[in-house]
Amino acid sequence: MLARLLKDYRLSLYDNNNLTEVYTSTVSRLSIWVILLFISLVCVSITLILLFYTPLRHSIPGYPSRQMTEMIKYNSIMVDSLQDEISKRDNYLQKIKSVISGEIIEDTVSNTEGQVTDVTISPMKNDSIFDELITSDENKFSNPQKETSVNVLSNIKFFPPAKGMVTNRFKASPGHFGTDVVGSKNSKISATLPGTVIFAEWTISTGYVVELQHDNNLVSIYKHNSDVLVKQGDKVDAGKVIAIMGNEGELSTGPHLHFELWFSGKPIDAERYIKF
Repeated sequence: MLARLLKDYRLSLYDNNNLTEVYTSTVSRLSIWVILLFISLVCVSITLILLFYTPLRHSIPGYPSRQMTEMIKYNSIMVDSLQDEISKRDNYLQKIKSVISGEIIEDTVSNTEGQVTDVTISPMKNDSIFDELITSDENKFSNPQKETSVNVLSNIKFFPPAKGMVTNRFKASPGHFGTDVVGSKNSKISATLPGTVIFAEWTISTGYVVELQHDNNLVSIYKHNSDVLVKQGDKVDAGKVIAIMGNEGELSTGPHLHFELWFSGKPIDAERYIKF
């Protein structure tokens, strides 16, 4: 077999007009196969280069068009961004869960401009993340007025925020700084005094919460609402409907209002001044 491949053959070319030999050469079967293989490799290489590095590749059936390729790249970037946002949200929710459970965490929070601020959150003393905020800075929600004696509060006419049965009274030592009033779901919650809305948002532990700043260094807080009807900065009169009673928040066990009254940065028993 090898001898047949290496056997020499004479290759001649003649002029068709006068049959004169113009070229002659000696070849073997092996050399012919090598030449043909080389030519095939060159053709395949040129074809692959044209298909992969020129616009001809878009003519291959199943190959994505240029618009589709750009869309795939864009979607890949968007997926990466979405995963990053989900990671940030999960981290944020975990921090809130830690705050609600009373843990002390130290973390950094980045704003949209890339600035970083150290944040330290202390354990809660009752069922809301806002009570610690109030007790840590008793003048934050107070007007720059001369402190009023608690006895003077007896002369103030408080409007009952809700009508119903009191199921849990004010207990300062266990950390229950408010009065729980059970009522029908979706009943109206009213402002106890004229004032300014300083907070009206939803929280995980207490649902929708409304906080009002009043004269005489008084702050009233309304928790576990199903909805709020005011926004921060609004001025309200006594008796104005500010929220809807609900059963919102992890600390709620039924439709009721958790009402708190704070005087000069300290919680007081609202039942001493309000008949629910």
